[in-house]
Amino acid sequence: MLRLRSLLLTVVAAFVWNCDSSGGTDLSSAAVLLAASQCTPTTTTTMPTTLTDNSSCPAAVYDATDDLGFNGPTCVTSIAAEAPCWMKTNFHCVTVTVSGSNYVITTNDKPPHKSSYYSVASGYNEAIDSAGGFHTNPNTIISQNITMTIPTTPTVTDCTQSNAGTDSVGITTLGVVIFNNQAAPGDSFSTEYYTMDPAQGHPQNTGKYHYHTEPYKITNDDSNMVGLMLDGFPIYGKKNQSGSYPTLDSTTHSTSCTPTEFPDGTYCYHVENNTGLNGYIIGSYFKGTPGSVD
Repeated sequence: MLRLRSLLLTVVAAFVWNCDSSGGTDLSSAAVLLAASQCTPTTTTTMPTTLTDNSSCPAAVYDATDDLGFNGPTCVTSIAAEAPCWMKTNFHCVTVTVSGSNYVITTNDKPPHKSSYYSVASGYNEAIDSAGGFHTNPNTIISQNITMTIPTTPTVTDCTQSNAGTDSVGITTLGVVIFNNQAAPGDSFSTEYYTMDPAQGHPQNTGKYHYHTEPYKITNDDSNMVGLMLDGFPIYGKKNQSGSYPTLDSTTHSTSCTPTEFPDGTYCYHVENNTGLNGYIIGSYFKGTPGSVD
């Protein structure tokens, strides 16, 4: 029976790889979820992710048109009353609802800032840094329909929660998805990095725009909130709120923390304290048990 299960997992993994192995693509989120589903935890630790006082927050954000000052396209933000204060005050260009013990976050994944991957005709095109060796890939930004189901109370297990594959492992405060520290099959990240636009993002072959590394329109060597990982833990810039660079777990880029948004303590991911192509947002593993992506 164990040999049969192993064979089936191998076949499924091979199917996921082969369905998306053309040049310049990224693996599907199915690969992420497949890897995570093989973990059977023996111990767990749950961490709260809510503010102790929501009195200063709006009851809800209803279809607000966001112009974030980037001279890019406007977007619509809608966040349910049940969502915590830190979402209402930090997140844009998403729809957030709460369903049971999960946040349900949807996005069209179009960056609200200029990009080298918007057409010139759109008025949102920004020249790529060709003098620095950067060049565009063949893809363009295409509106998506992405839904992330993320636990409201993250769970840390004693398992290794691989984020194998390079599809959406988190969501930023600008509604743009996060990919992990791997390049597309057949590429090296040291090569792929040089297709990033000035905001440090680029689209894959289906037009899904994403960040692997420090997203400069959100954070630049600071402690700003960057977003939320698929396991429910928050993401910050390179620094903690004391202004220093935290010591991170090398496999996940996370550490225990007590930022303003989470005064009771939680785990935080941080952008790796490296420059350029080594400034990854996440390592090769999740800190907690990931939710799902559709």
